[in-house]
Amino acid sequence: MLVASSSCKTTESNSFTTSSAFQKFCGCITPIEPIEKKENLALGSLPEGSLDEMGTTPYLEKLYQGIRKDFEHSGTTFEEVSDGLHAKGVELKRIEDPEKRLRELLIVIDGDVAFPSGKSTLTPKAKELIAKIADAMTAYPETNCRIGGHTDSVGAFQMNLKLSKDRSFAVKAELKHSHNIVEERFKEVDGYADMRKIVDTMLAEKKNRRTEIYVGTVRIVY
Repeated sequence: MLVASSSCKTTESNSFTTSSAFQKFCGCITPIEPIEKKENLALGSLPEGSLDEMGTTPYLEKLYQGIRKDFEHSGTTFEEVSDGLHAKGVELKRIEDPEKRLRELLIVIDGDVAFPSGKSTLTPKAKELIAKIADAMTAYPETNCRIGGHTDSVGAFQMNLKLSKDRSFAVKAELKHSHNIVEERFKEVDGYADMRKIVDTMLAEKKNRRTEIYVGTVRIVY
């Protein structure tokens, strides 16, 4: 007759009581379940290849409506204006060709909202707005972007030019390092000081202090 040795019994007992199944059953450990990122239903999404199937304008129209719904879902109230949507601290504009076909989206972030005066450090509000742009670029992968920083005319031009460039690169860094938007999707990143004014004045004009992010498709498809 075969008799199991005590060392064998001990090994089997230890193996059983230290198993994850036993510890989960007895409450000794709390299992860590993987966290799945929920799909942003307000924003929507399009898979790779959709651009060629849909064409540029329908693709961007879906993106435009998705960004709008995403902002509104999180509490932003937009006002309809002639070229898009306006809310406190941010604007969503339509860039159309002469035939009124949508060719790019322009997200304008108020410079006073995005950065402390005279600095290129992003505010928490700016990071929140940039996160939404990053979410949109991730959900619509056949897009790229251009970033431009702008100042008013107060102060020395060279200082303003450097500040505007630093601010645009701060936005790029946030998109790239915090949200994994790859380098190839940045078509242009630059600063223009007061060379592209909205209001033609040498005064401290609020509308001239801004960061612009143009989001378009990787190519034009008719």
